[in-house]
Amino acid sequence: MNKLTWTFLLVLSMAGIAVFYPIVKALNGTVDPYLIAFFRFFIASLVLVPVMAYRNSLHLPPKRDLVFFLLVAFCAVAPTPLIVMGIASTNSVVAAILINANSLIVAVLATLLLSEQVSHRKMVGLGIGFLGVILVVLNGANPFANADSAYFLGSMVLLFAASLSALNKTYSKVYVRKYDGLYVTFFSVTLGSLLLAMFIGLRGGFDGLTALTPSLALPMLAIGIFGTAIPWVIWNSSLKHLDAHVAASFNLLIPVFAALYSLVFFQESFTVWMFAGFVLTSFGIYLIQKQETTIVVPAV
Repeated sequence: MNKLTWTFLLVLSMAGIAVFYPIVKALNGTVDPYLIAFFRFFIASLVLVPVMAYRNSLHLPPKRDLVFFLLVAFCAVAPTPLIVMGIASTNSVVAAILINANSLIVAVLATLLLSEQVSHRKMVGLGIGFLGVILVVLNGANPFANADSAYFLGSMVLLFAASLSALNKTYSKVYVRKYDGLYVTFFSVTLGSLLLAMFIGLRGGFDGLTALTPSLALPMLAIGIFGTAIPWVIWNSSLKHLDAHVAASFNLLIPVFAALYSLVFFQESFTVWMFAGFVLTSFGIYLIQKQETTIVVPAV
């Protein structure tokens, strides 16, 4: 396939990832956040098994790398329940903007943990991007008068989720070069599903499965297949044909699609402050990724 085809597929994959945010908002607390996270990655793992089998890649990583994979798995799956909690207090548009601002945090962590160089352009991009994040979080409100508001606290939860996602991306960069993007993604979501299953089992969370009706199961399948598995496979495959920084720039489309879904289907609000924050955050990420040439893993 040529680059134009991959561009089209990447646009579709970003539209798929964006489906996660309005669906979670629509569930509106009817499903436990940890169950949503478990089914998201368990279903994605099942869908990716045939792909891994076809590539003869269904073998565990070496023992020396298992600790890394467990860390990456935790950071891969932990953001999802936090996103579900954060969306409940904000909306799917805010969640999509803040979570996909994790590229800004990656730039900081890569400097601190991987000793990557920070150019003048990256510093400017970080400043502009974080200014955009502040606008989205505050949404025109006085930070001192609204520090305990549900919206502000929900935004803080989403930023914490974005930080975990950024940690996942930062350390994944090292091992994506050693293995490949699909291999790291598959074992991250598979091991993450096992961690979630143990946690949910210990707290008796699987008792909630009895209330899982077909009307609730279908959105979960959509999140796992169309919002995770298929887009991530397209993402990893595209990195063989497109520069990584080009593929990474498509993440900017996720909040756009999330906003479209939310406005059309759920009539959620999208304020001037959110729009301004989105523009600044997107421009900051663009400035940072313009010089990025290493492989990254997909958005949450």
